[in-house]
Amino acid sequence: AVAAARRAVETGAWGQLTATERGRLLSRLGRLVEDHADELTRLEARDTGKPMRQARADVVAVARYFEYYGGAADKIHGETIPFLDGYLVTTLYEPLGVTGHIIPWNYPGQMFGRTVAPALAMGNATVVKPAEEACLVPLRLAELAAEAGFPEGAVNVVPGLGEEAGAALASHPGIDFISFTGSPEVGTLVQ
Repeated sequence: AVAAARRAVETGAWGQLTATERGRLLSRLGRLVEDHADELTRLEARDTGKPMRQARADVVAVARYFEYYGGAADKIHGETIPFLDGYLVTTLYEPLGVTGHIIPWNYPGQMFGRTVAPALAMGNATVVKPAEEACLVPLRLAELAAEAGFPEGAVNVVPGLGEEAGAALASHPGIDFISFTGSPEVGTLVQ
């Protein structure tokens, strides 16, 4: 999954997309989440044990994250800073490359949206390791990303046990940034 993400960002179609094109894909994914809200709500409730009402609210939040970052993707610009007489300093925001996302069992959909959407908006390719107890929504969101037109390797989901799949992701030399939400004990291990 990390190798696929690296290819997508460095030599594949994902790395060649403009910010505007990335934003359109993110917005399209947000609409697909809305279109599949009933299915995603059932999966979220099944995985987490939440009441349907709360699971529905979480699915709505996922759609909003993709919509928000879809709109923001082409609004992130560098800066021009006056420096010395006759000189300007410019900053340029660039993707980190491949980002890893370890998300918890209690908000699998929301944490997918909250961490993956901004990473994709900035041009990173992603590898998500959901909690082993709650991986159905992240897996389905990855399928919807493919349906939305995300290029191969841009969104990857690797389910498995934390001590195996999570540890492998956190320690992988091909990961440029890791996002972790979970217990302080596991956070210390990830760090």
